[in-house]
Amino acid sequence: MELRDFGGATRAPELPSGTRRLMAALAEGRVGRAFPPVVVPGPDGTLAVDRALGGPSDARALAHALADGRFAPLHEVLRRIEDWSAGVEVDARQIDPKVLRLENADLFGPLLTEVLETCADGRPECAAAFAARRVGQFLGSLMLFLERLARDRPSERPVTGLWASGEETHNGGQRVLRVDFADGSRLAYKPRPATGETLFLNVEDSVFALLDALPPASGPIRLPTLRSRPGSGPDRACYSWQEWIEPPDAWGVLRADGGTVMRGAVLEPGAAARYWHRAGSLAAAAFAFGITDLIDGNVLIGQRPEDGEPLPFPVDLEAYFADPKRLFETGLLFDPAVSTHHHAGLENIARWCEPDGPATCWRTRPDGSLRLERRTRSLTRTTTRTVVGDTEGRTGYGPHLTAMLRGMFDAWTLMCRNRARIAEFLAERAAGHVLRVIARPTAEYPDGGEVPFTTGESEQLGRGDVPYFFRTADGGPLLAMRMPPGRELRTEPADAPTRGEGALPPVAAVREGGKLDLAGLGIALRDAVEHVHGDLDPQRTELHDPDRGVRLVLRGPREGEASFDWPEASRRITYRWNETTLRLHIDPLGDPHADEIRDRLLRLGRLDASLRTPWAAGGFTDPELEAKLDRLTGTGIGWLRGVVAEHGWPGRSLVGAEAAAAASALLQHHTGDLAFLRACLTLIEAAAERGDMLRSDVAYLTDSLRRAEGGRQLYGTKFERAPGGELRPCPIEDADRVDERRAAAGLGPLADYAALLAAKYPAPEPEGARA
Repeated sequence: MELRDFGGATRAPELPSGTRRLMAALAEGRVGRAFPPVVVPGPDGTLAVDRALGGPSDARALAHALADGRFAPLHEVLRRIEDWSAGVEVDARQIDPKVLRLENADLFGPLLTEVLETCADGRPECAAAFAARRVGQFLGSLMLFLERLARDRPSERPVTGLWASGEETHNGGQRVLRVDFADGSRLAYKPRPATGETLFLNVEDSVFALLDALPPASGPIRLPTLRSRPGSGPDRACYSWQEWIEPPDAWGVLRADGGTVMRGAVLEPGAAARYWHRAGSLAAAAFAFGITDLIDGNVLIGQRPEDGEPLPFPVDLEAYFADPKRLFETGLLFDPAVSTHHHAGLENIARWCEPDGPATCWRTRPDGSLRLERRTRSLTRTTTRTVVGDTEGRTGYGPHLTAMLRGMFDAWTLMCRNRARIAEFLAERAAGHVLRVIARPTAEYPDGGEVPFTTGESEQLGRGDVPYFFRTADGGPLLAMRMPPGRELRTEPADAPTRGEGALPPVAAVREGGKLDLAGLGIALRDAVEHVHGDLDPQRTELHDPDRGVRLVLRGPREGEASFDWPEASRRITYRWNETTLRLHIDPLGDPHADEIRDRLLRLGRLDASLRTPWAAGGFTDPELEAKLDRLTGTGIGWLRGVVAEHGWPGRSLVGAEAAAAASALLQHHTGDLAFLRACLTLIEAAAERGDMLRSDVAYLTDSLRRAEGGRQLYGTKFERAPGGELRPCPIEDADRVDERRAAAGLGPLADYAALLAAKYPAPEPEGARA
């Protein structure tokens, strides 16, 4: 399909009345949303919207193009909308009749774009059938909306605007509507049964409202709430009214490329940290209650006047009481191993690609004409409600990771402490709510997989939908909307679930709080760290946030530990993880001197390195440096003896991984008080058993002690200079099995270690070797 400017002298073709009205509005620039946009190349291979169609030239060109017989279904759709608009009776005190006119592209635009694209594909029979079905569905759903509006009266002011969401593949073409009222307020009208927003988010009598009102367990939390109202009348189970969440006040530039700009929420660092604490609480709640499909567009940063600061709102909460094994399965995070949809609900990268948009676009040809093309590349994203930045130019929660993790911990401890109360709350209310169920992977539609389609699936496919089912939140048979006219839920045949009914939500154990034990948070913490690991400074392997009581040690994307101070319980909770294992440690919360101990150990470690490195580089022959090291070690051991007597061994849970390693190194360099070394070795062995020290620390100290006692080492960690100057291991007991012992202690082969030391500390050149 091409648009050429025929000039004012060329007589416009005769078109039906509805089409002429639309072209007149297009000439005035009022109906751009009714047609695909004109695009130009954008950044990172995207297509940037150059402009919407509009103006006399575009109107003339489009009128000539629409004279082609292929577009007869579009003319028929416009005629039916025009006739419906003229014949529908509404109360002007409830809705401005202008809102329902054909020219309202905010309302009719998505439908008209769909029909135009189908006609342009060149299959008249398919286009006619599709257009007739879609316009019938759309007008029928508008009649339902008007009936429900008059019955429910969600506002005392009249409706002054209606905006329909884009592509809709469920519920017989019914679309979510944004309803604008004369007083400036807005509501979302949702013509589908799932009531997750009411059950979890409603400002009164919801799960999140209950949690927000409870006394904090380990720290205050704030989960998002909004006003959500179910329908009334005999079809009340099939729709709801929901508060429309507006963007936050802090709005700015997230990214720019030449003249292309992406805007979104940009917060001061302190406000950003508070936001990510709240986002962490939401992530923990979603994981606990099995809330899924929280991808871009379903979770929005917003700000209600009552809240004062931004919150992440899961505005499309249809799927819950699933049993996600990973935090990624909620949709809040992106895992390339399981999904190609990288626009997660808590997106950490301001990508230029837009996840949504029309299937076609207009491209300008060399002669100036426009050609309608099937879009194969993403549109350029110029606004986002998912990516959140701060005024220091950083995006996502990576720069605020400790705040995010603390928010998860604070929400989790609150839910664990009130598990019985939450379960009782849900037991009383779940029966009255409905959740969404996807009976089989969406990719199997419409061609099908190995399992034949059920009657319920075939019926929905026949009306142009991707099959979409529901269940009550306390279980029961699979349900579907009756279409037309979408006024009730009905029970599907017993064979409808294709994965076995036990695999479909709701999972009773999740609804009853089965995930809510302290250890259950570990995998979610690991996933949260993995999601942003690439955004972190690779030189910083340890993050310590004393204000929030969080310590984080990173050894890789999926290996590390997170410790949380819990003063209310006088405990420090530590989660340690690697690829295959998660461990929980609960220790008494250290006294206020822990930070002082940590800082001194780190200072000792830095000073030791500043002296020992040049001493080793010189072949360990500088007596002055050796004396300084002996004094430093002696002083440090004297101080450490007091620390151990008062606090026990200063392991990771007390001082963090880096300082604990410095304490271990200090012991290894001491050769005097062997009784103290033996006592510390016993403490370190016990700490390693519970994960508070590394097994390699035990190996290094064991070899140091054996050498100090005149014996042979076990692990080959100690080397000496041979007469020729090269480094060699000190004598090893049972040397043939040393690599077995090293592997058990988490150390690599002895040969690799020897090569590393030889490269780091080469043999000194003989006297007179230099010119």
